Amino acid sequence: MEKDLHRQYIQYLKNRDDLRPLIVGFVRRLRESMKSEKAVLEKNGTLSEWISCGLLEFSHRMIFQPSTLALFGEINPRSLENDFRLFDDNFHHFSAAFPRWVYSWFFSEGLNARSRLNSSWLKNPQPSCESDFMQARRTYLVNTDWLSEKDRNGFQTGILWGSLGNTIPTVFWCLFYVLRDTKAVETIRQEIDTYLPVFSLDNDVDDAIIEEWTPEQLNSCVYLESAVNETLRLAAAPLLLRRCTQETQIVLHDGRTLNVKPNETVACLATINHYDATIFPNPNKFIFDRFLNKNAESIPGFIPFGGGKSMCPGRFFAKNEIKICVAILLRYMEYKFIDTKTIPIQKPERVGFGVAPPNKDIPIMYRYKI
Repeated sequence: MEKDLHRQYIQYLKNRDDLRPLIVGFVRRLRESMKSEKAVLEKNGTLSEWISCGLLEFSHRMIFQPSTLALFGEINPRSLENDFRLFDDNFHHFSAAFPRWVYSWFFSEGLNARSRLNSSWLKNPQPSCESDFMQARRTYLVNTDWLSEKDRNGFQTGILWGSLGNTIPTVFWCLFYVLRDTKAVETIRQEIDTYLPVFSLDNDVDDAIIEEWTPEQLNSCVYLESAVNETLRLAAAPLLLRRCTQETQIVLHDGRTLNVKPNETVACLATINHYDATIFPNPNKFIFDRFLNKNAESIPGFIPFGGGKSMCPGRFFAKNEIKICVAILLRYMEYKFIDTKTIPIQKPERVGFGVAPPNKDIPIMYRYKI
C-alpha cells in the first residue's frame, strides 16, 4: 500500500503535466476568493479603505479555501475551518503517542476536532471537480478491502492537514521576510510582471489566461524561487528520524564519536544545517537572492522538506502555492506593517514538524489596488 500511494504522489504531485491542473486550479480559486472580497468592499463603499488583520490570518485566508477546493473539489471548506484550526493547534500533542485517556482528559478539544473532521468526509464522499490526485487516491482506498471507513476518513484528514499545516505558516514567513525587504519587493515585482499573465479581479476572464499560470512560468521567476527557498532555510525545521540497522559510529563536529546501536533512533534537526555559516554565510540574515541560479536540492545540508523516502511528497505543489500567493499580493494589493519592530519567533512546541507558525501574529493593513 505504501508503494502504491507513493507512486500516486510521484504521478500527481511531482510530474509536471499532472501537477499543472492543481496549480491552475489553485490560481482560479484564489482569484475567485479575492474577486468576491473586492466586490463586497466595493458594494459597501470601502474599497479604498485599509483592512486591518494579522499577517498569519491573512496567510490562512489566502491558502485555506483555494487550496482545499483545488484538491478536494466542491466541498464546503468553511465548515472544516474551525476544526482544522483546533486540530492544527494540537497537532504536536498527537505525535506524542500518549495513552488514549490522556487525550480524553487534557486534549479533548483537539481529539473531538479530529473526529469531526474525519466524519465530515461522509457528507460528500464523491465531490464534483475533485482533483485527479484525490480521485485516484479515494478510488484506491475504497478498493482496499481491509481498510475501514474510519481509516479512509482519517487518510482524508491527513491529506487536509498535510496540504495546509506547513504551507500556511510558510506563506506567513515568506511574506514577512519579503515585504520588509524593499529590494526584494521591487525585483520580484518586476519579474512577475514579466513572466506571469495579468487577470482582472473585477470582470470575468478567459480561462486561457488563468491556465498560463503554469509551473514553467512560475519557474521563470528565479528571484521569487530564491526568496521562497531562503524563507524555507530560515523557517523550516523538520526533524529527520532514522533507525539504526547495524552498529554505527558517527564522528561529530567536535571530534567526539557517537556509538549508535541497532534499533536505536538518530534524530537530525535540519535547522542546524540551515544556520551553518560554512554552508550559508551570514546565516541569520534573509538574503532573497541567496539561491539565485542554484539547484536548491543539490546544496548539502539544505533539507527543508526532509530527506529520503520521508521527504514531503507535496513539496512542489506547496512551493508553487507560496509563489502564487506572494506574486498575487504584490500585483493586486497594497500593504503596511503596523508594527515594524517586532520579530516573531517560531512556536517552540511546533519545531520539528516542518515549518512552525509564529508565536504571535503580526498586525498589518492591506487594501486592493484600484
